[in-house]
Amino acid sequence: MKKRIDFFSLLNEQCMLTVQAMETLCDYAKAPREALCEAITDIEHRADDIRRTLIEGLNRTYITPIDREDLFHLSRQLDEILDYAKTSVDEIILFKIEPNEDIVTITSALLEMAKHIYEAVRNIEKVPQIAKDEAILVKKYENKIDLLTKSAYATLFDGSNFNTIFKYAEIYRHLNHTADVADSAMDFLLDILVKM
Repeated sequence: MKKRIDFFSLLNEQCMLTVQAMETLCDYAKAPREALCEAITDIEHRADDIRRTLIEGLNRTYITPIDREDLFHLSRQLDEILDYAKTSVDEIILFKIEPNEDIVTITSALLEMAKHIYEAVRNIEKVPQIAKDEAILVKKYENKIDLLTKSAYATLFDGSNFNTIFKYAEIYRHLNHTADVADSAMDFLLDILVKM
């Protein structure tokens, strides 16, 4: 008999790796080191493997615990959040800038957001109310990160070095978009809960 695919466990694994990636991103923002950059790359590769397993499972499973499209889209957005953690570090290295206090603050908020995403996803199956509450918290964090980003922009534009302004603005935009994707992922999760 074919082994039953545990889609919820695969989503949980994606979320755990997302939290690890955000923790590593925070550590990098506080003290940039090549080893942390390599760690994020490794985490991203492991998450890609889990996503491939999930997609293969969807392709060969007739009945899924929740709508297969919802599973696919939620997994894709979790993957995108983690990808942004990696590309944020890549851009910091590419632009040859030092993470500042605003980047530390925003990445710390993204880490808290990732922890709530993990709690939301891990409770979909067994405690839907907790999943809903956690998803709503994530959406509140998106608003908080938006405000933090606007404040960072305001400070940045007080400067006169346009080259530096452009580089940091691009990083802020990238980090803010990470929060937007997380918010969208929780919209999918809330839709899933309504259908259950």
